[in-house]
Amino acid sequence: MISNQRQAALPEPVQAYNSGVLALHWIAAFVIVAAWVLGVSMDLFPRGPARGAALQVHVTLGLLVFSLSVLRILWRGVTPAPAPDGPAWMVPLAHAGHIAMYVMTVALPVSGLLARWARPGFATLIGGYTIPTPVALPRSELWGDAHAAIAYTLAALVAAHVGAALIHHLVLHDGVLRRMVPILPR
Repeated sequence: MISNQRQAALPEPVQAYNSGVLALHWIAAFVIVAAWVLGVSMDLFPRGPARGAALQVHVTLGLLVFSLSVLRILWRGVTPAPAPDGPAWMVPLAHAGHIAMYVMTVALPVSGLLARWARPGFATLIGGYTIPTPVALPRSELWGDAHAAIAYTLAALVAAHVGAALIHHLVLHDGVLRRMVPILPR
């Protein structure tokens, strides 16, 4: 049995996100990491069928990131998030970080498609399905450079997001991480 003093030291239980949001979050996290790893290692594939297949997987993952992000944004619009937790000064930073990640997870796949279409050509998905260029784009490295810059910005935001979650869990002990990982002990 926990003493009254020990019981008082435990943080109040936090309201977790619902199972749909949890699933979207973790599936999106996995797909973003997979797309990132494939994207930064693309040059390791020899030119030809191997690189073409890797690019098809990368484009498919990118469209999946886009779809999951739009779904998550729509879900967030109809299902409010639990009340903020943690120090008051952190709440606006967390909100801004989440908005920035939403923007980047939509902008990144869009910039990737624009980069493919500016080559010229089309984007090819797994199975050979193609997404033709809807508008003529001038041949330019601008879109590829933008895609890379957005990818690295998203990576920095994800690192800050993970770091903040770990600070909440390991330093502040406020239960914020348990919102997305409800199996963590109190």
